[in-house]
Amino acid sequence: MQLHILNISLLMKNRLHSFFFLVFALAFTSHLHAQLTPTLSIQGILKKSNGVAVEDGTYPITFRIYDVSTGGTALWSEPQSAVEVSNGIYSTVLPLDAQTYPLNIPFDELYYLGVTVGSAELTPRILLTSAPYALSLIGTTNKFPSSGVVVTDSMRSNGGILARGGAPGLNGVSKNGYAFTGNSGDKDSGVFSTGEGKVSLYANNTEVLAVTPTTVQSSQAMTVQGVMTANGVNISNNASLSYNGMNEWRLVAADYLESGADGWQYSVDDSDDRGAWKNPIAGTCPTDDFGDFAGKVLRPVINDYIIKKQFAPGGTYNHVKVVFKYFIIGNWDPNDLSSSAFAAFANDATGSNIRVGWKAYSSEMSQNFLYDNDLFRNAASFVAPASSADSWITGEMIGTRSTPFWVYFGYANNENESDEHFAIGSIEVWVK
Repeated sequence: MQLHILNISLLMKNRLHSFFFLVFALAFTSHLHAQLTPTLSIQGILKKSNGVAVEDGTYPITFRIYDVSTGGTALWSEPQSAVEVSNGIYSTVLPLDAQTYPLNIPFDELYYLGVTVGSAELTPRILLTSAPYALSLIGTTNKFPSSGVVVTDSMRSNGGILARGGAPGLNGVSKNGYAFTGNSGDKDSGVFSTGEGKVSLYANNTEVLAVTPTTVQSSQAMTVQGVMTANGVNISNNASLSYNGMNEWRLVAADYLESGADGWQYSVDDSDDRGAWKNPIAGTCPTDDFGDFAGKVLRPVINDYIIKKQFAPGGTYNHVKVVFKYFIIGNWDPNDLSSSAFAAFANDATGSNIRVGWKAYSSEMSQNFLYDNDLFRNAASFVAPASSADSWITGEMIGTRSTPFWVYFGYANNENESDEHFAIGSIEVWVK
């Protein structure tokens, strides 16, 4: 591809001969070799001062490129010892020896070619100009200067594209991404690869999204608008779902007690009958395993212990729901209205603003179980007679709350029966 063409006549004098030197074609060709080395094809005519072509033969000619028309220091030069001339016409390529004299100047400004035949450089130097079709490269739709906007329909880079200042931040050295202009100071925003197998999106030098072959992680809360389609989505805490414009319950805690009490604690009654629900925490609630289907449970050793735990879900919500299994153990009188099971919400561990959200009397519990209460006399193992099966009832309470809250479970018995006990299992906390 020709990029430069030049027509010019020069008068040369030296100590031995006088020549009339006409350079009538100078072309820049983009022969991109393995090292991406550009070359210049040059052709000219050597004539004597009387206009007759010089004798055929070879002549030593040195070519130099300058950034000034006179004086200055050559940016590049190559001596060619035997340039063949026939009928006064010579042709050569700059550089002829690309390995020794690589043409490594950027061609991002005006340059001048100096030609020396023998020992004297011809004057004036030749201004390198553009070939006609090369003018499109500096037109309004195709522009590839050293600075400014580059516009193209498509682009492929064999060697990769580097960030303007590195990754990320001002004057970074790793240069492994794209930084977008328009940010003030050193506040780089762009896409960077900050580690092996990792691509990150930065906004003002803050990593907001990181992608690896196995994960996509956001450092900020994400809001998805519109329709999101996926084969499967795993959602952990603090995710908010919308279905037909209605907020749905989302599970924020599930205590199946596989690893023990999981933060559940208890408080006890005292001599002044304040009630265990008002008393400070005394310790971690004991657990038990009721076997198949019933599962692991919180099982206080004393029937008037109160079980409690704080929950602090993240995200936005204003309603909470607690679902649980309530087990009655021992001699719960089916006709007794003085014994009851309850679950409640409270502001703190000492029952501030406590609200009972679920309650069931002994008679209601027995009716729900549909078994004689002898079924539950074996409190140690909670194993029913062979002719029956273990049972529990599922409780649920819903409250209005938008901040951390406590959940209470307990048993109320005015008769203080020592053979009536309870246990709690499979506790789930939902919010919306």
